[in-house]
Amino acid sequence: MREHIDYIQAQHLPWEQADQLGFDVARMKLLSRDDETDALSCILSVPAGWTRAAGSLPFDEEIYVLDGALIVDGSNFLAHSYSFLPTGYQGNAFSSETGATLLYFRSEQMAQELASDAEKIRARLVRHIDLSEGQWDGDFDQFGLGSMKAGARMRVLRQDPVSGETTYITATIAFRRGEKAERHPIAQEFFMLAGELSGPLGTMQAGAYCIRPPMAKHAPYGSPTGALILFRGFGGRQETFWEEADPFTFYPTHQPILPDRLKPFSKLQAPQPRY
Repeated sequence: MREHIDYIQAQHLPWEQADQLGFDVARMKLLSRDDETDALSCILSVPAGWTRAAGSLPFDEEIYVLDGALIVDGSNFLAHSYSFLPTGYQGNAFSSETGATLLYFRSEQMAQELASDAEKIRARLVRHIDLSEGQWDGDFDQFGLGSMKAGARMRVLRQDPVSGETTYITATIAFRRGEKAERHPIAQEFFMLAGELSGPLGTMQAGAYCIRPPMAKHAPYGSPTGALILFRGFGGRQETFWEEADPFTFYPTHQPILPDRLKPFSKLQAPQPRY
């Protein structure tokens, strides 16, 4: 089971070598990890000239390029490009001519029958999505988030036909504010790609990371600037249960929920003076 983190600014986390992931000469910032299954989420930085050979792997991989450029199975991934590579998929060669920084998610080891079922591999694969192309066509209602439609848009990146798990992006307009708290029956993590977001535990800025266990209460949220956020759920299909909450404020007290290993960074999370 992963630790409850709500929230940490990734800018303050240390870089470490990523050879434990099989990525020679790459560096990572570990966001969260399940010590029982080795599933993990991290920021991965690869240098210019870096490569990884293709091969059948016993786990799923998800990537989202934050900056630089990555080549995945011959396709060029620029910033805000996404891919989901299911277990058993062999078109997973990576390289970078210039270097790249990306969000990298690895699942627990998947059942062997998934790795050998060509039809399921094809159905689960999301080869390449460029967020600068296409439409914000996601339907908030299917996740029980219909109340967000007035001030936000959604882009669904994947809906797994086997597990029901979903990864999506939301973009909110400036000064949108929520009114109720939420709970989900699955674990959910998110990473702030841009903007600012205020909630009961403080004000998050670009680079903020959260991961919550099933049914953890959170929200309401609001943003004075607008926000771009990547959400990733695991453990099944996402639903949302709403309940009453304290009144929302754009100026919350800084009081994040952090495991002991991250508490030394807590005082660094509060927004710094702008002027």
